[in-house]
Amino acid sequence: MEILICVISGFFWALFDLTRKLSLKFFSPKSILICLMSLQSILFLVWTFYADFSFDLKNYFIPGCLLIIIGIVSALLFLKAISNSELSLTIPLLSFTPLFSAVLSYFLLNEKLTTVQYFAISLIIIGTLILYSSSFKISSIFQSIITIKESLSARIMLIVAFSWSITPILDKISLKYSSINIHGLFQSFGMLLILIIFSIPEIKKLKKFKINKVSLILITIFIGTIATILQFYAILNNYVPIMEAIKRTIGQFGSLFFGYLFFREKITSQKIVGLILLSVGILNII
Repeated sequence: MEILICVISGFFWALFDLTRKLSLKFFSPKSILICLMSLQSILFLVWTFYADFSFDLKNYFIPGCLLIIIGIVSALLFLKAISNSELSLTIPLLSFTPLFSAVLSYFLLNEKLTTVQYFAISLIIIGTLILYSSSFKISSIFQSIITIKESLSARIMLIVAFSWSITPILDKISLKYSSINIHGLFQSFGMLLILIIFSIPEIKKLKKFKINKVSLILITIFIGTIATILQFYAILNNYVPIMEAIKRTIGQFGSLFFGYLFFREKITSQKIVGLILLSVGILNII
């Protein structure tokens, strides 16, 4: 049952990637986040009002505030990355999230990497290079290093991957000192307040959109809220690396499928082989 929650959560996150990219055609990144955090704040507030909760503010405050800051910055960067590049090229770079988690554990927690993990890291790097290559020639694969370096979206997504390697750990720490409903309320309302302060022009523009465009953002908000709640439950009942591995594997194949179906992105042999190597690497790095 615990693994099933991770799988369902991963599926909703893949859908969330799709609807966010679709929404970016009509809404600014800040507008999307404001709408998302507004509804999430209301839902978590109602949940908190009608259900039991626990909250240790003293121990929760520091990791909780760090999560808000990282959450806002990484969410805006993520939306910027997918708005300017193919979904099937940017989303797979989030495979570096468990890689960064393993490396951070090595340097910060003195957790030694196993031979299998070193092998997994190699697969993730090789898979990424093949993903961005124009052919399977060695020269083309190494040329991918320059391609990734020159791609603003790729560089941004790697920063997001690094940020998101930290957030599940902070989530797990925070959930030791609060129930899921309070944690969700604190995070969504905290992000909403900061976004409102810096986004007055975007809020005024929201009034100009037609109802058919609003329906898209509402679907995005609904999917994002379900994905967030399921991830909280997944974190409580599974090890963070396992949850991340399942989520990323589903997400990257979802990006290939949705990218082709909705944005007519090409499915190449390099993308398929690259994603397979990335998936094997992710599943072996945990």
